[in-house]
Amino acid sequence: MRVGIIGGGFGLTVQAPIIKTHPKFKVSAVSTMKRHQLPEEFLCGENPPVHYKYWSEMLDKEELDLLFVSSIPIYHFEMVKYALKKGINVVCEKPFTMNSRESKELLRLSKYYNTKVMIDFEWRYLPIRQKMKEIIYNNYIGKIIHFEYHISSSQYQNLQSSKRGWMGEKNKFGGMLGALGTHMIDCLRWLVKDDIEIINGLLHTHVPQGAGELRDADDAFFIHGKMKNNSTFSVQLMSGINHGFGSNLRVYGDKGTITLTNDKQLFWGKINEQLEEIKVQFQRKVPLHLSEEASAYYPAFYPFLEKVYDYIVFNKIDKDLPIIEDGHENQIVIDKIWGI
Repeated sequence: MRVGIIGGGFGLTVQAPIIKTHPKFKVSAVSTMKRHQLPEEFLCGENPPVHYKYWSEMLDKEELDLLFVSSIPIYHFEMVKYALKKGINVVCEKPFTMNSRESKELLRLSKYYNTKVMIDFEWRYLPIRQKMKEIIYNNYIGKIIHFEYHISSSQYQNLQSSKRGWMGEKNKFGGMLGALGTHMIDCLRWLVKDDIEIINGLLHTHVPQGAGELRDADDAFFIHGKMKNNSTFSVQLMSGINHGFGSNLRVYGDKGTITLTNDKQLFWGKINEQLEEIKVQFQRKVPLHLSEEASAYYPAFYPFLEKVYDYIVFNKIDKDLPIIEDGHENQIVIDKIWGI
């Protein structure tokens, strides 16, 4: 399958190296708006990917089966729209679009052009999260009472001393709600299997300036509400602090509780019993040549690629594959948090 990638950051440093390890995919072309240097591994061997400065030129000239849109969010709408009109299937980074009006239009276009769009909520396929979902769906914790997903990361000093660029600009959908909040909201909808009925959200910038920059994008958010089945939820993140305690995902049910810490430790307990750890291992070995960052994504992104391939080639959609409808529903929730 011939793959094109737009983006010199995450697309080039994480997605491209992992895609390259998959025998059913070939990275045929890459577009980086700032003309990033292609990694050495892409220049070695036969037929290295064609490198474009302008993404539209790449889509006009290359015959692609799949496009990864991994640019900054303000360009997602026009890039995905252009690809759909050319009949190119798309995997789009999150946040999917700038608002639900854009995502609704892309949903309409995908149906009109009969072209598939998937959203890169690849963490659904992390083996330990798959196990967590299995326990919840098999009713081992019973009816869900409350979903809680909290992240704290000690980035205060880094925010003071390092430039954030577009990530510090609200009008470019910078900030942590777009970077991680979209993933966390998707996790809520995926695991609880219900629609949000009531939602309240607060976005805040604890470190509004640093490294000569003024920032208005959030470095913290606090979201809570209720699902239609009457369960409640709390989703929050803080990064402008000096001591972080990682990621804690907890789901409370009327028959038990399940917790996931830093995506590494999974505990499950029944009523009146102690929580016990459940060991989960990723069966496929992570290629040694991948960078530390790419290696961290590999256990989730590689199985995600497998399901993307099956969907495009065989029209076989996996129940966990995040498709355009998931991106649109996610965007509706984000709009409510933003007060749009």
